[in-house]
Amino acid sequence: MSASNTSPQPRLSVGVPVYNGERYIARTLESLLNQTYRDFELIICDNGSTDRTADICCEFAARDSRIQFHRADRNLGVVRNFNRCVELARGELFHWHAADDMAEPTLLEKCVAVLDADQSVVLAFARTMLIDENDRRTVPRDYDAQADDPRAHARFSNLINLDHHKHCAQEVYGVVRRAALLRTPLYEPIVRTDSILLARLALLGRFRAVEEPLFLNREHEQRSVRLVPGGRATTRSRLSRWVGLGPIPPAEFWDPSKAGKIVFPEWRILGEYLRSIQLAPNTFSERAMCHLTWLSFAFGHAPKLVRDVVIAIEHAILGHPGAPRGRGFEAEEKVTPA
Repeated sequence: MSASNTSPQPRLSVGVPVYNGERYIARTLESLLNQTYRDFELIICDNGSTDRTADICCEFAARDSRIQFHRADRNLGVVRNFNRCVELARGELFHWHAADDMAEPTLLEKCVAVLDADQSVVLAFARTMLIDENDRRTVPRDYDAQADDPRAHARFSNLINLDHHKHCAQEVYGVVRRAALLRTPLYEPIVRTDSILLARLALLGRFRAVEEPLFLNREHEQRSVRLVPGGRATTRSRLSRWVGLGPIPPAEFWDPSKAGKIVFPEWRILGEYLRSIQLAPNTFSERAMCHLTWLSFAFGHAPKLVRDVVIAIEHAILGHPGAPRGRGFEAEEKVTPA
């Protein structure tokens, strides 16, 4: 089902992927429609919601010609729904916006101004303020990527060496040049795909921050990542107390077919960072420096690579702790995250 309002080609496309977002989607849309920057289209991709999300979105679409509403007949999964927003976009610039987050009125205006001021910048993002269920500002989230260096290998090094216990890849909710975004594979059904996407964008150009907390990131118990089996350490391994958690969200958040199976997420991350270097059109010297950066990362990452092997052996012998008893590591759990 689609509700599309035709309008002249906008400068900016805003993509809102949503699944069962009736509680917050109206507030999210209001905050976007109240932006001081007006030259944008708002693309809502509903991932087959079973609540009132579609009704709410259609009401907004009837009131504002900038809104396009697209509803999938079934849940396509988080990756496909995020990418669908980009596929439907027409603007030169693009902004993903989660269906439970909000924005201060000048978020888009100030991010677009940063991109207009410097063509070497591919992504502009604002600092993050956490909000609660009632829209109250709580604390700033100030651990952001530092990727404004003119050298591609320096930006790449910063992105892959971030502390991912602190870094939540919130820069992906900035404003990006769509041409740069389309030079990447976009989101893929792999662990930490948002961070990998940021690393790939950093190889294409600089990131620059708006030094104001204009992006309002909502913390609440119904966030999609909290609802996925495997989001807790104990469902991935019985050894987590000793060997650590592994990537969160887990593999099955990004690819439900991985639930209950043996996976090697840290090895996949390592391989995808290497692939990122090969995808980017940088000079020979920059690629060489990126490969050295990758080798250094691989050596420092060795304990996590070993952990993957240990957990795989555990699953092969004892079965996946999140799988039904008697089916071992071949068991699958049907998960349909937003």
